[in-house]
Amino acid sequence: MFRSKYAAILRCIAQDIERRGVKTFDIRLLASGKEYFVEGGYQEPPAPTPVTIHYTLKELDELEQAGAARRGDTVPAKDFLNQVQVFRTIGGYLDKNEARLIRITNNMPSGKEALFKVEYVTRDGEHMVDDHAGSALYDMCVTMYKQRGKLTGTGGRGSRGRG
Repeated sequence: MFRSKYAAILRCIAQDIERRGVKTFDIRLLASGKEYFVEGGYQEPPAPTPVTIHYTLKELDELEQAGAARRGDTVPAKDFLNQVQVFRTIGGYLDKNEARLIRITNNMPSGKEALFKVEYVTRDGEHMVDDHAGSALYDMCVTMYKQRGKLTGTGGRGSRGRG
């Protein structure tokens, strides 16, 4: 079962909504801290959100186990900055800073560049709202990728095919 590691939890959610073709999302951690609620849509943001998905920690654990079984068989993503990498990176940032997730959304008008809004509470209890453009997320993803490579001793190569 998950130990509230947002990097793994958000990666599972991203893989599932990507598999479903969901492009617009508004993800909220419910007050219990054990359930995630996703309102999503099939069009590029901003867009209506006709899809509602509810995840319990048990369901996410099952998705993680199924994903782990497939991980070695997957072809590496063509685009390094994909939804799964972005979610994992945001989760890693929250984990590293011991923050509590409130909300992640991309369903806002943003001009040309993709924009993610991340709402969380710091370990000191401060309520934060960060807007992340695609280029800033790319930099965060690259940094996390390099750190994972150092941890596994693969120089970043051991992460290929994982998403």
